[in-house]
Amino acid sequence: MGLSFFRNLSRLVGLTMTLIKQTKNIIRRLYLHFDIPPPAIKLVNLRFYMLLNLAHTLAWVTHSLWFFIFLALKVYPLAYIQIASVGIYIISINLNRRAYHMWSMTISLAELVLHQVIATKLLGWDAGFQYFIPVAAIFPFLIPKANLVWKWLLLLFAATGYLYIELFIRKTPPLYHINGTVLHVFDVLNILLAFGFFTMWALYFTVSVNRSQIIIEKQTRELAEAEHAIEQARVQQRLEMQEHETQVVTKEKERYQELLLNILPYEVAQELKEHGKSEAKMYDHVTVMFTDFKGFTKISENLSPENLVHEIDVCFKAFDNIIGKYNIEKIKTIGDSYMAVSGLPVVNDTHAADVINACMEIQEFMRKHNKELAAAGKDVFETRIGVHTGSVVAGIVGIKKFAYDIWGDTVNIASRMESSCQEGRVNISGTTYNLVKDQFACTYRGKIQAKNKGEIDMYFVDTLLTSQPAA
Repeated sequence: MGLSFFRNLSRLVGLTMTLIKQTKNIIRRLYLHFDIPPPAIKLVNLRFYMLLNLAHTLAWVTHSLWFFIFLALKVYPLAYIQIASVGIYIISINLNRRAYHMWSMTISLAELVLHQVIATKLLGWDAGFQYFIPVAAIFPFLIPKANLVWKWLLLLFAATGYLYIELFIRKTPPLYHINGTVLHVFDVLNILLAFGFFTMWALYFTVSVNRSQIIIEKQTRELAEAEHAIEQARVQQRLEMQEHETQVVTKEKERYQELLLNILPYEVAQELKEHGKSEAKMYDHVTVMFTDFKGFTKISENLSPENLVHEIDVCFKAFDNIIGKYNIEKIKTIGDSYMAVSGLPVVNDTHAADVINACMEIQEFMRKHNKELAAAGKDVFETRIGVHTGSVVAGIVGIKKFAYDIWGDTVNIASRMESSCQEGRVNISGTTYNLVKDQFACTYRGKIQAKNKGEIDMYFVDTLLTSQPAA
């Protein structure tokens, strides 16, 4: 007996807890049903949406209870009307959730007025059903966004229904005669329900107003945060753009510097950047070298433009690399001629030897290169090099495509040294020879006639006599 009792008690407790849990879930679902708006509801209509959902929910629950009451009293027309009313309020709830607020309000208000007129006609004024009409008449004007004329028409319809009851039904006998005590209970109950519903709506309207305000404040805060984030992103974007522009400017400056150093000596380029100009200068002791290719015009006739430019480019690039090892400044190229100078803009005492070393290395490169050309069945480029030492004037000429250049008789004599040279040799003047005779073995060629310069002592450079440190 004892075990059976405790088992039954345990089952009863379990069933009770399950029932409580399910009841809480049902209540929660009902609450969420009219409290949490779907995405279609605009914030401006949120308060009315929540209030109307509450009103409709209370209405269909109340009508469901009235159905059983009227069924018990055998007032069958009103019992059946309750069923129709429940369906109408469920439809109204769905319309409200779809943001058709005015249609939802219109259908439910029409049901309420007609329902109360019929209920008063069947049960009489003393049942108190007419009290719901004035309470419900406030709803049309709670809709924020709706046609004002339609609102007034709904109010007029409600007032007409109430006046019809007052003028034509109040003093007429009811169609159903029920116990006076029951009628009195109905009257009190309806009065209490009317006031109760009105109070609940007012309280819930206050809740919905506060909730709307919280949502508005939250959205305002989120909007401000979003605007702040956007502004921060714009600032970051501007900073990144400025950084990118700075990088571009820096790269352009570096590129400009690189291009400038390709056409100007470093010291001259710095002077031009700092002062906007570079003064021409006289240099008393520099060594100038000229190179060209023998029979270049005839060779160029046998080569396509592309191949011709390619071969010159190969040679002159090699020349650039070689003179760079000895800190010799390239001045310019004209056709197949290549001109360079040592001893400026930075003055030094090794300019003559540096140039001779570079010239000997150039001829060695050309000998190897010509072997490769000959092996490929191509025309060879036999190189002549002339060197002279003396004074020059150096500076920048022009404002467009400006160039660093040198002038003076030294340049002209160096050119004559090159034109008087034999292919594969380095021809130097007596002036240059006197500076390098202790370092290089040279062959005296005698006094040779140079165009417009008369007879000039000339020497072929043969070999290096002493070891020299690389520059």
